[in-house]
Amino acid sequence: MGRRHSAAILLSVLGLLLSGCGDDTVATGERTPDFYEGPLRVARGEAEHPGAGAAGNVVECAAWGDGGSTNGQEYAEGATAASAEEALEVASSEGAFGGMQRGLLVAGREQDRVLYVWTVDGAVDGAVKQAVIVHNGPATEGAGGPGWYVESWAHCDYSELPRSFTDALGLQIWTDADARPLPTTTIESWEGPEHCDWQSMTFLHLGGAVYVRNPQPDLADFFATPYEEDADLPAHAVDTGYERNGDRLWLSTDRQRAFVGSEQGVEVWPRTVDPLGCA
Repeated sequence: MGRRHSAAILLSVLGLLLSGCGDDTVATGERTPDFYEGPLRVARGEAEHPGAGAAGNVVECAAWGDGGSTNGQEYAEGATAASAEEALEVASSEGAFGGMQRGLLVAGREQDRVLYVWTVDGAVDGAVKQAVIVHNGPATEGAGGPGWYVESWAHCDYSELPRSFTDALGLQIWTDADARPLPTTTIESWEGPEHCDWQSMTFLHLGGAVYVRNPQPDLADFFATPYEEDADLPAHAVDTGYERNGDRLWLSTDRQRAFVGSEQGVEVWPRTVDPLGCA
């Protein structure tokens, strides 16, 4: 199961989370009106992350995540709304931006644009980890005509967003030996998708390799070695320095097995030899 499949699972889970949000709203309050003093619209060549537009200039990331912006002068990529806050709700329901889908706060306003952000601990002076800018502008008849819509958005790597959020997605964040979260581009693990009945499995992505905890018996051909629930840690296992929930991670010298646990005992997660995914 490669990164493309991981992304598909992420979008699918986000959709499920959004469908069960009840009365929660995307925007939950307003910060100081002059919190962000930069422009809410920048030319593509002036953006720090060109694909993310002005929102990419707002976030403060140790590791970049993702972002997007609209193209052209007339919006046609979704539905418009009658207000800025309603535009957030519409865009969230359409899956038009990634990252946090709840708890965004107003952090800046212009005549026809509003900036929403999520910061660490929600503090006024906290680092901005996600930004969404909505714009009141022209749009096609198919989009509903002129109105408010998400013009640009950006978020940091998911390791910098709340654990409550990543846990709900089934995304597992690892830390280094000093308990600092590691970017998902370095290491990440996922619960297997329920729609394939793989939720008892865990997929670990590391250095281009995929290791699997508790693979189902009918998938044995995808692995060169078996899964072991309880084993001794080999003397020559290579310590990655990575940890999660008290479990440390080692690799075999040939990188074909991952050892997860402690020096007193580990699970042996085999590496896939062929791409493993489900529709």
